[in-house]
Amino acid sequence: MKCILLLELVSAAVSCFGDNILVFLPTPTWSHYMQVQPIFHGLAIRGHNVTEVSSYRPQKKLPNHRHIYLSAEKWTNEISALWPEKNIIEDPLRRHHKIFRLTYPYDVIATHLITEVLESSVFHDLIRSKDNYDVIIAEPFFGAEAFVVLGQVFKAPVVALSTFGYNSNILRFAGAANAIAYLPYKDGISVGPGPMGLLQRLDNALTQTAILFAFEYFYFPKFDSLLAKHIPGPLPRISEMLGDISLFLITDNAALSGAKLYPPNAVEISGMHFKEPEPLDEELTAVLDGSKHGAIFFSFGSAIKTSRFRKETIRLLLRVFQELDQTIIWTSDMNPTDWVVPKNVLIRPWFDQNSILAHPKCVLFVTHGGISSAMEAVKYAVPMVAIPFFDDQIMTAASIEYYGYGLRVLYDHNFTDITLRWAVKTVLEDPRFKENVKRGSKFLSDKPMSSLDTAIYWIEYVTRHKGAHHLKPLTVKMPWYQLLLLDIIVVYLVASIAIVILVIALIKFFCKTARRWNLSKEKVN
Repeated sequence: MKCILLLELVSAAVSCFGDNILVFLPTPTWSHYMQVQPIFHGLAIRGHNVTEVSSYRPQKKLPNHRHIYLSAEKWTNEISALWPEKNIIEDPLRRHHKIFRLTYPYDVIATHLITEVLESSVFHDLIRSKDNYDVIIAEPFFGAEAFVVLGQVFKAPVVALSTFGYNSNILRFAGAANAIAYLPYKDGISVGPGPMGLLQRLDNALTQTAILFAFEYFYFPKFDSLLAKHIPGPLPRISEMLGDISLFLITDNAALSGAKLYPPNAVEISGMHFKEPEPLDEELTAVLDGSKHGAIFFSFGSAIKTSRFRKETIRLLLRVFQELDQTIIWTSDMNPTDWVVPKNVLIRPWFDQNSILAHPKCVLFVTHGGISSAMEAVKYAVPMVAIPFFDDQIMTAASIEYYGYGLRVLYDHNFTDITLRWAVKTVLEDPRFKENVKRGSKFLSDKPMSSLDTAIYWIEYVTRHKGAHHLKPLTVKMPWYQLLLLDIIVVYLVASIAIVILVIALIKFFCKTARRWNLSKEKVN
C-alpha cells in the first residue's frame, strides 16, 4: 500500500515523460497473472501509458491503463478435453519421464494457445495498428514463446516474466545455460534443491540437454512456420528472438529455493502479490478464535479441483482430519452433503488464503506447493505439508522440505493415510519447522526495495537504455553446444585419439624396425 501511494505521488511529475508499454498475456492462468498484475497497475500510476491484452478484465479503472480483452475460451475447452472426466491430478501420462512429457501435453497445449491467438481478430488488429510501444512485457516461457515476435513487430525491447522461477529455456536465453551444472530441472522427483550427487547430475544434464535440443530443432521450428503464416515479412527464428530478450523478471525467492547465480539481466521479484490481510467474516473468525489447538488450512489452489479426486482419496483425507485435534479449514469445490464430514472440518469453495495464513491461530498449511501459496506461508511463518502434483510444485515442495519449512508427501509415490498423518503430526509437534520458517520469513522480507519498485525500476531502465542490451552476457549469443563445451570436448577427444593412434603407430614402427635390425644382425652373424 505504501509503495502504491508513493507511486501516486510521483506519477504527476513523470506523466509527461511516460513510456508506451504493451502487456501481452493471453494465457488464462490466474495463479500466474495475479503475481504480476501489480506491475501493470504500478506502471500506469507511475504515469506510463499501459495497454494490456489479457483474458482478465480489470477490477477497477486506472488512469493511463487500456485493457483489450482476449478470449481464450477455445484453448481452455481444448485443454480440458485432454483429460476427460478427470484432470491432471490423475493423468497417467504425468508419471512418464520428464523428457517424454516435453512433447505431451506441453507441446499440445502450446499449439492450441498459439494457434488460437494468432488467428484471433485481437492479435491481427494489434499488429496492424499504428501504435508505437517503447517496451513489450510478456510471459513467453509458458507455452507462449512465439509471442516474443511482438518485439519485432513494434521494434521494441522485450521484458520476459516468469512466475514459476527458472526452467531450461529461461536459463539458456538469459545467458546461464551452463547453470545445469548446479541448478536442477524443476519437474523431477529424483533431483532436489540441494547439491546434486553424480547420479543426479547425470540425470539433470541428460534431461536439460535433451530439452534444449528438442526445443531448438523440433519445438521452435514448428511455431516459426505458424508465425510466417500470420505476420508478413522476413522474421528471425524464435530462438533468435528469445535470445534478444532484454530483461527477465523472475518470481523465485531465495527463502524458498536457495540463492541463484543469475546473470545481470535476470531480476528476482518474488512476493509482489502480497497484500494486507482482510477482516474475516463472523463465522470464520469464531471458528479460528475458538480453535483450542489451532487451525490447519488446507488448499490446493485454483487449478486442482477436489471434486476430481478419486473417492478413496477424499475418504482418506476425511479419516486423517477426523483424528486431528486441530480445526481443518478446507478450500474445496466438492459438495459437503455428499460426505460424512467430521465436526472439526469447515469446507467452503473459497477462503481468503492470505487472511487465514495471517491469523495467529493458523498452525499449519497443507498445500499443493504452488509458488505463490508457499511464499505467503513463508511470509506469515506458517509451517507446511506439501503434496505436489506437477511442474514447479515438485521443486517447491522439495525446497520446503530441504530448508526445513515442512515436509512433503508425493501424491504419485507415497500418499497414504499413514504418510499424511505422520507428516502433519511431525510438523505440528517438532518446533524446528516453525523456527525455520520464521527465519525464512525474515529472508523474504529483508530487501533494499519492494519487489514492485524493483520491477518498475528495471522496466524503466530498459526503456532509458534502449533495451539495456549491455546487461546481457556474451553467452546469450552462443550456440547451446558451445555453452556445454561440446565442441571443445570433441576437439580434445579427437586430438587425444589422434595422439594415441600416433603413439601406437610409432611404437609399432620402432618395434618393426628393431625386429628387422635384429634379424639382419643374426644373418650377418
